[in-house]
This record gives sequence, C-alpha cells and structure tokens, in this order.
Amino acid sequence: YGLIWYDAIKNEGVLMIRVRRMLFWISVTAVAVLFSGCGLGSAVAAPFKVTGAVVNVVAPDIVGDTISGVGDVADTIIPF
Repeated sequence: YGLIWYDAIKNEGVLMIRVRRMLFWISVTAVAVLFSGCGLGSAVAAPFKVTGAVVNVVAPDIVGDTISGVGDVADTIIPF
C-alpha cells in the first residue's frame, strides 16, 4: 500500500504543476485580451457600417454616412 500512496502523492504534485501552468496561460490570455480588445465593439458596429454603405448607394450620402457614424460611435464607446 505504500507504493500506491507514493504514486498518489507524486501524481498530485504533477496535477498541481498542470493546474499552475493552466492558470498561468489563462492569466496570459486574459491580459492579452484586456490590452488588445476582443472585438465586441467592432462586432456591434459592423451591421451599422454595412447598412450605411448599402444606404449610400440608394439614398443621399448624408443618410448612409449618419448610419455609418452610429457604428463608429458604437465602436469607440464599447471598450472591448
């Protein structure tokens, strides 16, 4: 039974190393996303920009530019 306990203790140490390594990489990823942004603002702004571009074809430019401007404001305001 001593060998079984030794293997359990040894495997627990390996598990802790894996958990620490996993937490390290999660932290690195979180910092990278924090500083680079995840694109949420761009994703919210995209439909407005596309709609503005389409409206520019069939309506006066001021209408399409206003719709695209809403997308630019959304992209600027949302910090993610």
